[in-house]
Amino acid sequence: MDALRWLDGRGGLPGQTPGRTTVAQPGGPLAVVALRYCWLLLGLIGFTAKVAAQRIPTELICEWQDAGGVSKHAANGQPVRRLGPTIDLLVFPDSITATKELFRLRSTPGVRHVHYNYRVKSRRQPGDPLYPQQDNLARAGFENAWNLTTGGTTQNGTPIVVAVLDAGFDADHEDLVGNLWRNPAETPGDNLDNDGNGLVDDTNGWNFTTSTSRYDADNHGTAVAGLLGAAGDNRVGVAGTNWDINLMLLQIATVADIIAAYEYVIRQRQVFNESRGGGGAFVVATNASFGIEGATCADFPVWGGMYDRLGAVGVLTAASVANVPEDVDIIGDMPTDCPSDFIIGVTNVDADDRLQTSAGYGRGNIDLAAPGEGSFTTRSGGTYAGFGSTSAAAPYVTGAVALLYASPCPALLNRSFTEPARAARMVKEVILASVQPREALVSRTRTGGILDVGAAQLALLDECDGDQDDFTIRSGHPNPTGGEIILTTSAPALSPAVRLRVYDALGRLVLIPRIETLAGSPARLAVDLHTLPAGYYLLEISDDGKRGVFSAVVF
Repeated sequence: MDALRWLDGRGGLPGQTPGRTTVAQPGGPLAVVALRYCWLLLGLIGFTAKVAAQRIPTELICEWQDAGGVSKHAANGQPVRRLGPTIDLLVFPDSITATKELFRLRSTPGVRHVHYNYRVKSRRQPGDPLYPQQDNLARAGFENAWNLTTGGTTQNGTPIVVAVLDAGFDADHEDLVGNLWRNPAETPGDNLDNDGNGLVDDTNGWNFTTSTSRYDADNHGTAVAGLLGAAGDNRVGVAGTNWDINLMLLQIATVADIIAAYEYVIRQRQVFNESRGGGGAFVVATNASFGIEGATCADFPVWGGMYDRLGAVGVLTAASVANVPEDVDIIGDMPTDCPSDFIIGVTNVDADDRLQTSAGYGRGNIDLAAPGEGSFTTRSGGTYAGFGSTSAAAPYVTGAVALLYASPCPALLNRSFTEPARAARMVKEVILASVQPREALVSRTRTGGILDVGAAQLALLDECDGDQDDFTIRSGHPNPTGGEIILTTSAPALSPAVRLRVYDALGRLVLIPRIETLAGSPARLAVDLHTLPAGYYLLEISDDGKRGVFSAVVF
């Protein structure tokens, strides 16, 4: 049903006198009224979370009853692309104008249909011959996310780097060698310390156990690296969470090695940040499929302190919990015990999405689960084999972080340069907020769910859609409202010249209401809408050339 039919021509509910407020009596039709308003909002907005990510907010497709409507609309000066004898593609300068026109056209005589233009998704899977043995990638949501990006670079072409700390790597593996990070400040094989960091020929990273650039071909590290970044769709072997990626390989064996490796990562990202991409490496995540069972962060303050330092420059860490079937909140586990905002604790689930019997858990320190058990990945000697345990779970989360940075979100990219810690937290938040809930994990992890990178990508894009305008209205309460509504914006402050305009469902300016700027940051406004008849409205804030919009229902 067209949700606009819930409104009469003057903005009220069917059968309601315009301008009259309906008050629900105890035991009366409150639930029915609330349900109608919910459907009203859903119908007018016209999307689910998944569809919203594909909508083009500045373009409308309009079908007219006859060809006369096309020429008439074209004569009004709107950009038109003729799709058929009675069908136009209408392009607008911004989403606000498009939204107003959508409402106007829906009530315009001679319009048969009008809706937003949308991007369609390809159904993308890699052609690697062993991919059919990698069911866990689909279970963790990667097939959905790959329809938008398969990783490698940000939307402006910046190479995305993931640091893998582990016991060794087969760096010559055919499915990994093409995706290794190349230190742009080093000349390979010249036996010189070109970048002046004290390490000679640290071309792909460094072996901190032997202080050389060569790695021991360890099965565990090779398997982890393959899950993260085995080249995808190259008709060879398997695919990683990111088909294209830059794997910075850092071999470690002791706590001292770990600290030195993290210092290396921090320095590379610091140089990148300070040079605004002119040097260093855009490291967005490190993988920690290692630890010390029964230990706490307080036992290792230097090591534990590295995670906040990594986060300060924009680097998240996905850390696997110990492979012990115990509550690590009680017995301890390093590094998942660390309270940093920039570490993500990961446990392991079996093929039925139940906690793997050998996996640790903890409602306080373990954030989510990932399908590590039954993974299939690269192994030393150019081979491939199965891989499991919590060590296999963490790389899915690390890979999710990298893939989100490759998604088309200008706001995230800008924050990566200006506020790298905030960008990192933004990525962590959408990952944790988008898990697939599982009853078996409710009391075992903080989120009660397993990784769904496809859902996280949609959540990220939804936030970015909100950032299309110069600033956003993050929330409005109460909504629906009987009069006053409090709007919370993304701006730290608004000027005294801030203005608010209200448009009805037909796109008409109906009110410039009284507003009050409330104390605090971000900026909030109290808006008086009590003079409006019941209906659906678009609220537009303008301040110093910036604009933001919000949809509200008045009853």
